[in-house]
Amino acid sequence: MASDSPLYLDNAATSFPKPEGVYAAVDDAMRRSGANPGRGSHALARAADEIVLRARANVARLLSAGKDTDTIFTYSCTDGLNLVLKSLAGRGHRAVIGPFEHNAVYRPLYALQTRGLELAVARATPDGRIDLDDFAARCAQGVDFAVVAHASNVTGARSPVPEIARIVHRCGGILVVDGAQSAGHIPIDLQELGADIFVCPGHKGLLGPMGTGIVIVPRTIPLDPLRAGGTGVHSEDPDMPLEPTCRLEAGTHNLPGIAGLSAGIDWLSEVGVERVAAHERACAARLIEGLATIDGVRVLSDAACGTGIVSFTMDGLTSEEVGNFLDQAYGIYTRSGLHCAPLAHRALGTFPEGTVRASVGWSNSEEDVARLVSAVREIRGNFG
Repeated sequence: MASDSPLYLDNAATSFPKPEGVYAAVDDAMRRSGANPGRGSHALARAADEIVLRARANVARLLSAGKDTDTIFTYSCTDGLNLVLKSLAGRGHRAVIGPFEHNAVYRPLYALQTRGLELAVARATPDGRIDLDDFAARCAQGVDFAVVAHASNVTGARSPVPEIARIVHRCGGILVVDGAQSAGHIPIDLQELGADIFVCPGHKGLLGPMGTGIVIVPRTIPLDPLRAGGTGVHSEDPDMPLEPTCRLEAGTHNLPGIAGLSAGIDWLSEVGVERVAAHERACAARLIEGLATIDGVRVLSDAACGTGIVSFTMDGLTSEEVGNFLDQAYGIYTRSGLHCAPLAHRALGTFPEGTVRASVGWSNSEEDVARLVSAVREIRGNFG
């Protein structure tokens, strides 16, 4: 039955808990630097500016962004993807996406079809990977831009982004990578990855607060604003400024969120993303190994994926039922259903019920993994 302490295994949705420095940075920004960045020349506004500038530098350093790129802050990964996709998509353009894309990618592109965008979805392989031959064939038919998830939010499977980038670039397209499940979870060098534009949230692997997102874009690819409004500069001009960090960040920044995000990156830099990645891989591998020994439980994730995401189903019970049992009887918090990724579940054959997803984070332990395996085994024994 339930332990005295709850067990959080939903880090793919939002990382929790955060390092203590994140909470302190949010509080400090509210108490000591609570003015609008870029909206004044007084001391508090300058202090707020410094928080934003330092955060930009922290993001660029952690992800090894090139010197000719801009780091844009958004209000989420979804917000960033909408900014990028709605800017890139034009009438008569053709987009190619992978088979496991989140609705943050699929829904904007689905809607843009009414404006003349052509959308092609690549197939998956039987083992739950992107079919590169099919992806290449679709790109060969024409591609203005392509979008792929760096890692699936359902299975954790990682896409071979450098190879995908070569395919897209050979066909004359731009590659956008959704890093929602990779940033902070695995080491990333954007100069080696091959992506043209990289989008990620601040509240997942980067350990920042909700309401934070990031777009890293080269200056050679101009983006159109998703929002128009105040920027603190060139206020006399009815057009948005040309400088990207002003042009694409209209309105007041989420200063406490950005401060917390910067502190999360400080923690990752001190501990080392490689160390975090190794810990999450080990926990996921142990979880996969344990679940695989339970009759009637099907594991859809592979330990070779190298992420902390593990999805599974149980014969005789829906994913929602299993998730509810884990929550109410065992105090274990997972995520059940389609995970806002119906394309992925259709490709995996788990649509419409979805899966139970357990996603470990930096604070989870092998004891946590053993507790989940024990609970699943007991549920299966009671209902098998």
